[in-house]
Formats: sequence, C-alpha cells, structure tokens
Amino acid sequence: MYKQFKLIPSVNYLIKAPAYLFILIFLLPSVVLGAITTFLPEPDMTGSFTTDIIVLDLLIAVIVVPIIETLLFQSLIIEVICKIIKRPRRNIYIAVIASSLAFALNHTYSLSYVIFAFFVGIIYALAYYLGRYRKEGAIILVFILHATDNLSASLYNMSL
Repeated sequence: MYKQFKLIPSVNYLIKAPAYLFILIFLLPSVVLGAITTFLPEPDMTGSFTTDIIVLDLLIAVIVVPIIETLLFQSLIIEVICKIIKRPRRNIYIAVIASSLAFALNHTYSLSYVIFAFFVGIIYALAYYLGRYRKEGAIILVFILHATDNLSASLYNMSL
C-alpha cells in the first residue's frame, strides 16, 4: 500500500517505526513550537470555551477538542482530497496545506497564534497522511499527538 514512498528511506522508516517512536518524532517539533510561543504575546482567548471546573476544562482540552479537530481538520480534509486527487505525490502537498490552513483558521486568537497553529497543523497533517499507512490508524496517532500537546499547554497555562 505504501509503495509510493519506497524511494524515500526516512518516510519508509516512519511508516515502519514503532508507534511510540512515530508519536515522539512528530511530538518533538510540536513541543518546540509550543515552547517558542511562550515568548510571544499572550493571545486574546475571548470566545474560547471554558468552565469553572478545572477537571472539566482539562477533559475538554485533552479529549473532546483533539477528537473533533482530528476528525474535521485532518481526517475529513485529507481523505476527501486523496479521493479527488489520485496522485500521491500531488495530493500530499494539497492535503497537508489545506488541512493546516483549516486548522490554523480555527485558532484565530491572534496573528501569531494563527501562524503557530498553521505549523502545528502541518505536523498533524503529515502525521495523519503517513499514519494512513500504519496498522494503528492515523486518527488514533494524531489524536494522541494533539491530546499530548493540549495537555502540556493546559498544564503550562495552569501553572501561570
């Protein structure tokens, strides 16, 4: 199924790597981007959903939001584009950019946050695209990435 990636050893390695390593490889650049955002001005989070119950906020940020966003911004967009454009070398670029752009436009708290979300969206979209060729399934892998990112961001924000 992944014969199109046969010529690229690093991609072939990612597809065959153990799940924990796949997640760590994609989590590292996302964590680095998250660390960089600590130096940016705090975005205006007006309109974001919060409650007075910390545990409920954590459950929403770590479980509900990653599931919904993975299904909408990675799974739906990438799968539709891959169905429309049959050429893997062409559809990966369009799918990753479209998925990342939709993900970024859903995080419009500030211009710097949109740019940050776009790059994180690229990481999630690439993980989803390559995860389609793995036995664990792309949705599960991207959900774990997104949930881990949101958990670390939530814990960091709570410590402030």
